[in-house]
Amino acid sequence: MTVLMRMMALVAAGVLALGAPAFAGGDDYDAANDTEGAGPAYFGFVRDQRGAPVSDAQVFLTPKSGQQVALKTNVLGLYRSHVNKDTLPDDVAISCEKDGYRQDKVFRRTPPGAKDMFIETDCTLRRL
Repeated sequence: MTVLMRMMALVAAGVLALGAPAFAGGDDYDAANDTEGAGPAYFGFVRDQRGAPVSDAQVFLTPKSGQQVALKTNVLGLYRSHVNKDTLPDDVAISCEKDGYRQDKVFRRTPPGAKDMFIETDCTLRRL
């Protein structure tokens, strides 16, 4: 009976660990590295036309003036970065690319109540 109770406890712990709520729009990837006053956080996913994540895709945050920020997505196709605290979000173009793909579309939104501090972008790549 003790073995059965241990197995049930392990299953219950696993269910609790895996049952954590998932929030729409992503997670707090690299949020711990945010520095106060760095400006808006640009984040989002790069996916293929079927919705599968595209890892190691290049994402470019290009302000109208100033330095372009280039970064890569993680294994989940997620990226997060800042441009400059003095650059307005509307002045930043976001694009993505990866060898063997072409950019299909970029959908940009600011989550409700974010007041332009979090700019979320979904970038879709189409396999060539």
